[in-house]
Amino acid sequence: MNKNFLITKNKILEKRKLIIIQLLIAVNNNAKQTKDMFKGKQSFEDGTITGRWHIDETVEELLEKFDNPADIEKKIVVFLSEKRRLEFLAVRVLLKQLLGCEKAIDYNLDGSPYLKDRSYNISISHSGKDVAIALNPQKRVGIDLERIGDKVFRVKNKYLSASEQSFVEADSEKIHLTLLWCAKEALYKIVGNEIKDIINGITILPFVPYISGIIEGKAGKDEYILNYQVEPEICLVWTAK
Repeated sequence: MNKNFLITKNKILEKRKLIIIQLLIAVNNNAKQTKDMFKGKQSFEDGTITGRWHIDETVEELLEKFDNPADIEKKIVVFLSEKRRLEFLAVRVLLKQLLGCEKAIDYNLDGSPYLKDRSYNISISHSGKDVAIALNPQKRVGIDLERIGDKVFRVKNKYLSASEQSFVEADSEKIHLTLLWCAKEALYKIVGNEIKDIINGITILPFVPYISGIIEGKAGKDEYILNYQVEPEICLVWTAK
């Protein structure tokens, strides 16, 4: 059988999967959620660990998952919004799930997180009711999670160059734009203040979106390989360098 035919057939199958994802986005709000909101741990050969948590618990339910709930409760009183309290708790519950023990998170002056015991480099992302974490014991990590929605159409000019927008596929535009947004944010979390201009200082090379795969990008003079996943309602991109 012709090799080019097989490649084309596989691409068509992947496209069909992406269309199914797009259909699931429309009906996912009606799906029943389980009370186990831990979405799984992924470990990679370079030492990177990723995980995601969907927040469907109350503040009280999340507090119960800590060894010393009273100590954690004292830390969240500074947050006026319940959403911020839930995000704070969910991130730390997820971290405990990924590493098997509780670890303290602190923040640099630029807002980037770090573990107080310096055992891992950490990157955190949250969008809506979902939070995600990337960890690596040696490499810098960046992760970004975004909900698939119309917002990307309104903000695309704030993070994408004209050349990046030119390769966005019309039949999967919303997902493609969301992946590009995630990729830029994930890289920015690694390079931080080294890059002042996210549109031109961080470049994403052309790619065709599937259910999962890799994206190539550049930040300054450095080249990066980013991993991505597309799920109903969200896109997730992460990298380590």
